[in-house]
Amino acid sequence: MLDPDRFFHFSTPGSQEWWYFDAISDDGRYAVVIVWYAGLPFDPDYGVATLRHLKDPSRYPAPDPLDHAAIGLSLYDRGKTVAYALNRYAADRFSHTAEPFEVAIAGSHVSRDADGYRLHVETPARDGLRTILADLRFTPAFATGSLERDLGGAGGPHHWILAAADCRVEGSIRLGEDDGPAIEFHGRGYHDHNAGAEEISAAWVRWRWGRVHIGNKTSIYYQAEPRDGRKRSLWVVCEDGQPVDVRDDVPLRLDEWRRNPLGIRYASSLAVEGAQWRHRNLVDYGPFYLRWLSEFTVGGETATGICELLEAAKLHNPWFNWMIPYRLKRPKR
Repeated sequence: MLDPDRFFHFSTPGSQEWWYFDAISDDGRYAVVIVWYAGLPFDPDYGVATLRHLKDPSRYPAPDPLDHAAIGLSLYDRGKTVAYALNRYAADRFSHTAEPFEVAIAGSHVSRDADGYRLHVETPARDGLRTILADLRFTPAFATGSLERDLGGAGGPHHWILAAADCRVEGSIRLGEDDGPAIEFHGRGYHDHNAGAEEISAAWVRWRWGRVHIGNKTSIYYQAEPRDGRKRSLWVVCEDGQPVDVRDDVPLRLDEWRRNPLGIRYASSLAVEGAQWRHRNLVDYGPFYLRWLSEFTVGGETATGICELLEAAKLHNPWFNWMIPYRLKRPKR
């Protein structure tokens, strides 16, 4: 079986790859999202340089994805952002090891051993005044198995890999040395891996994704809308981390349409057969991206999960690019 964390290292212009981890604490107070990027698709420097190259390759060289490596972290406390970092680094600050698996970007790294994943983050916060320190252990459920789908269109593959759907998460998060004691985190988490050979704004219309843990089950949806391919909706149910019910092209019902303050139109109620979820708490938003802590009801039981929406057509739009530097930083360390 192929390693779900293997490095695709696509070299096509605009290609991107990321290893995504999230967790919600047992008491529901905290949620954390941490992502390692090999080619940050949200970096306007990368996107604009790629689009120029695709339009006139003789004049504009193709950018190196690894010159846009990044580490991202978002920490939410009772649905409010209390720590945020999205820091970009050049290729010499990125490294990857296949066996044992490890990805490192500047002072932050994720590695895997026989017991699971160890995440260490040491990166400046968005304000530049604090250093966010996180040490977390993700231990996958005993039956964990991976699942892989190519959800790309004719413009190129986009691999979505469910690597560890259900993990026990333990560790600590500290927000600077002077912000009180570390947060002792105990919760349940999720890990997947995306790798695409396309420039997202040119190849995709949008995608929707979300996941929830209820009992020993994890339910995940992923709806992909490539520009040069058919829309695909994937619904996956795992038991103790093992995919047991995988439905390709399942009808996804979208209702209760709204707009966020920057004009993104989204459905606040979504459903597939036997499951429904509502976007209750918008914790992160921008001109092309939304993230919620959402209320899922599956099999008559309700719990909080995490959902995301990307409107790819709005990426690298000059009307919005000026906003990105407020979030995306390029620290020297």
